[in-house]
Amino acid sequence: MSDFAPDEIKANIGYIELLKKMWPYGKKNKPLLIAALLSITALIVSSRLLPTLIGYAIDEGILKNNKPLMLKIAFAYLGVEIFKSLAMWSYQVCFQRYGNQVLYYLREDLLRKIQNLPMEYFNKTPAGRIVTRATNDVSNLGDLFTDGVITVFTEFLGLMAILVSMLLISWKLTLLTMGLAPIFIYVSIKLSNRVRDILRESKKKLSLINSFVAENLNGIRVIQLYNRVLRNQRRFTGLSDEYKDLNLSSIKAYALLQPVMNIFSAVTVSLALYAGGVITLDQGLAVGSMVAFMIHVQDFIPPLREILEKYQQFQNSLTSAERVFQMFDEKTESDFDMQSSQQRLAEKTAGRIEIKDLHFRYREDLPWVLKGITLSIEPGESIAVVGRTGSGKSTFISLLQRFYEAPAQSILIDQIPLHTIDRQNLRKKIGVVLQDNFIFRGTVKHNISLSDTQVSDTAIEEACNQVGYFEILKRSGRNLESHVEERGANLSVGERQLLGFARILAFDPDILILDEATANVDSQTEALIHKATQTVIQNRTSIIIAHRLSTVRECDRIVVMDQGEIKEVGSHEQLMALRGLYFSMIHSHSNTIENDTHVASRG
Repeated sequence: MSDFAPDEIKANIGYIELLKKMWPYGKKNKPLLIAALLSITALIVSSRLLPTLIGYAIDEGILKNNKPLMLKIAFAYLGVEIFKSLAMWSYQVCFQRYGNQVLYYLREDLLRKIQNLPMEYFNKTPAGRIVTRATNDVSNLGDLFTDGVITVFTEFLGLMAILVSMLLISWKLTLLTMGLAPIFIYVSIKLSNRVRDILRESKKKLSLINSFVAENLNGIRVIQLYNRVLRNQRRFTGLSDEYKDLNLSSIKAYALLQPVMNIFSAVTVSLALYAGGVITLDQGLAVGSMVAFMIHVQDFIPPLREILEKYQQFQNSLTSAERVFQMFDEKTESDFDMQSSQQRLAEKTAGRIEIKDLHFRYREDLPWVLKGITLSIEPGESIAVVGRTGSGKSTFISLLQRFYEAPAQSILIDQIPLHTIDRQNLRKKIGVVLQDNFIFRGTVKHNISLSDTQVSDTAIEEACNQVGYFEILKRSGRNLESHVEERGANLSVGERQLLGFARILAFDPDILILDEATANVDSQTEALIHKATQTVIQNRTSIIIAHRLSTVRECDRIVVMDQGEIKEVGSHEQLMALRGLYFSMIHSHSNTIENDTHVASRG
């Protein structure tokens, strides 16, 4: 199987930039955010009251043998603990709801973005890579808001409250105790940055694995048919080993954080114990205040550890953010449309198509696919486009639908330049039946209407009747609500093609394009489609591309293409009389059928 290009990230995203990019999603639910912040404030205040109550109980209750005061302090402590528990529950619920809503808005926006990307993006980007960014990376980025930001923000405010409480007891003791904190924090951040670099490479490798798996699943029949299972398994094992090694490297780097924090905890508590004892003995610091200070010191370590651990999670989220927002930076079809004023076709499009000296190639370093195409198609006229494989027929159709952009003024519909017509409006007017129609998991009805509420049940039934699909459904005991497997796995090739015809008829386009629509169907199904085609092309501008030349003889004109150029134009009779390229194609086609029939009769 093919090797994929590495998933390169164009630019790194910092924390501030990430928060700026996420804020448009975060500000959509400000009341919930405010409620969460108020809950955090209540939690932090109540948490700092508890050590103060203990210190006060020692100094004013125990040492002064004041039992009534001790009872009051005990009830106060219980009340603060209950209040703290309620505040913790409130902030967790509020922030989790807030974070999940941010994730919902982000995922919704990303899917909208993906569905509006131009066809060139999907041609150069493996499907597995897109899936990885839309699922794994969005999930990792969601963790940042449902857990990471919440925790870090809360713990940071808690740390600030602890430091203030310590300073209020003794600023000297606070400076002595926290003197080594910057060193340990610096070492921890360096380790986390190392983890981030490894994670970035790990995500590239995961994207490569997903792309490889997606391609193999799509081509599973070819893989099994040509006995490529073991070879692909070895390739996957190699990719998986590389991914495993990167993950182990990140685990080793992350594991060093725990010993560093444990040493910091031990050093800090030891300093507080010794220095606090000395100050208590020499400078008369109250015993209760000393106990409260020690509780604050011990409370300082867990939030700091949590922040540093979440910092590592931030590294993971940042690498995901870089990949997600790089996709957001891709230009959509709408972005290209904004470069020029967009027009809309009339409610009932006449369907006049003019092509003027059309030249096209997919990239500047590639050869021309279409060369000097000039053609006028009148409203209601049916045109057949024939030619050998690679002659440019399908490219011509893609340009008409604006999947690729033709040069300005080279294609006009109803005298409106194609590049100035709104894409969505254009595609409502042009219906296409492909050689291999994509069938979605769902029902027959869903696949015809594509869940468009503007397509009525009557239109669906009429479309099925026109192509003879209702007859096939009834014969097999099914109806419009019958289940359809993914890609139409439980349908025959002919059924999938008929369903595609019914789909296009239900949407009732003004311009019809049949792109090899009968290439893969049997003769009986082809007869049904041929009959439906003759009905549907009436009063519609129709372009029919086909290898089977028998399907194009009844068209008003036939356009013969070869190597990106129009070689001949005329009716079937005119082109046969010309005895040129079309004549030789018909002659070759007839010989092929004759030989196939001869072989079949001998078999």
